[in-house]
Amino acid sequence: MEMVLLCIAWLTLTHLLFTLIEFTIGFTSIKDLRQETNLATPQLPSVSIIFSALNEEATLETAARSLLNLNYPKMEIIAINDRSTDATPHILSNLAEQYGHLKVYHIQQLPENWLGKNHALHFAAEKAQGEWLLFTDADVIVAPEILTKAVSFAIKNKLDHLTIYERHLRNNFWLKVILLGSYISYCMAFKPWRVSKPWSKKSIGHGAFNLVKKDVYQAVGGHRCIALSCLDDLMLGKIIKNKGYKQAIVTGGDWVKREWYQTGSDMIEGLKKNSFAFFNFSSLAVAANYLFAFIYYFLPLLMVIIFSGPLGWVNGLNIILTFIISIRVAIAFRMNPFFAFLYPLSMVMILYIVLISLLSTYKNKGVIWRDTHYPLEKLKHHQLTVNEP
Repeated sequence: MEMVLLCIAWLTLTHLLFTLIEFTIGFTSIKDLRQETNLATPQLPSVSIIFSALNEEATLETAARSLLNLNYPKMEIIAINDRSTDATPHILSNLAEQYGHLKVYHIQQLPENWLGKNHALHFAAEKAQGEWLLFTDADVIVAPEILTKAVSFAIKNKLDHLTIYERHLRNNFWLKVILLGSYISYCMAFKPWRVSKPWSKKSIGHGAFNLVKKDVYQAVGGHRCIALSCLDDLMLGKIIKNKGYKQAIVTGGDWVKREWYQTGSDMIEGLKKNSFAFFNFSSLAVAANYLFAFIYYFLPLLMVIIFSGPLGWVNGLNIILTFIISIRVAIAFRMNPFFAFLYPLSMVMILYIVLISLLSTYKNKGVIWRDTHYPLEKLKHHQLTVNEP
């Protein structure tokens, strides 16, 4: 038995070493958009900025004004009030009176076989006049120069799709603990530095900032192809990459930011609705990832406590490497490296979120999102269809 555990420890050590090397090289290869130069104004194409809002009165006005005050020369903003019951439509109407380049549409009913947000973005995209489309969210705050930088970068690098990972504003301890786990899981799963490589199947998309050529968006089928996807931003990036188009991700510092959730409990509740979708609604895939997480994050801790000798020190090295990787991730996402000490707790919280998402989905026989029930079988079938190359 000890020999089997030692083999597992050595395999884990090898994988951790390669992971650390890839993370180190990968993070340094992602460009910082703030350091890029702008194209001359005549070279900039027109852009339609699109977002939907459902009961977003708490964050909407600040976020919308940041978009309205972008210094981009040729843009329109299309805002969709998606069946809101709070002050959202009133806020949007007031802003439209102040800014001529803001167009507001109100959706009263959700068509069958659509998730609300996906339908709202699809509706707006059909109204858009721009050569490029920027999909964002109603709680995202952007810097005035971000769009000029992003479009310039995309054109100079001959991109069809550019996304930016936003900065999450976080003041709550438990929120930070969970975010570290989500950042580690994100890097392990998506390896964002690979998405620009034609040989890699990795793809990405972030709802805070998804910039895509309009003709490419139309060619891949747009949001109609991901009408029932609980991960619309990621899936949009996926269908673009699967069709052979060129995409990339950049960092933007504080130029794209949001207060994603206010507390850890808010984040758990928010992610409960769609975390199971990351695994294509497959219990087997969840079980496999639980096994991987146990071997990777928790088994070394147990082995160091129980065993001495080679089994003890190899697992000790595994703990050190995992800690270093966690520090690297924390620094990359501008977190206090102190939270790397808490990586086991972070991963426990992520596994807990996945578990309650799975249980909630099965209990409800589907996903309840914004007061609408979506049957599991329909979501699962749609997810498998989107994942086909």
